[in-house]
Amino acid sequence: MTRKEIQLALKQMDDRGAYSLRLHLDNRTTVLAHQWYLEDAKKTGEDGQEGEEQGADEEEGLLRVVTRGRQALIAIGRIVLIEMVPPAS
Repeated sequence: MTRKEIQLALKQMDDRGAYSLRLHLDNRTTVLAHQWYLEDAKKTGEDGQEGEEQGADEEEGLLRVVTRGRQALIAIGRIVLIEMVPPAS
């Protein structure tokens, strides 16, 4: 998935009131996240100016997830599928 697809999916999950997310990664690992934050993908050069790699920024970046009190950073390029886990009724 690309960064824009992840941003759109996370926005939809927030709008629908997702209790948690189930992330399927390319190594067949499943992560159940209770909190999630999309990290900024902007890179700065040594002189403080932003890099001009627009194409690379589309697929780079990290998703910070919290599960059972632990945090993890997942590379966006490793995410295959995101599922919403609704709150228990």
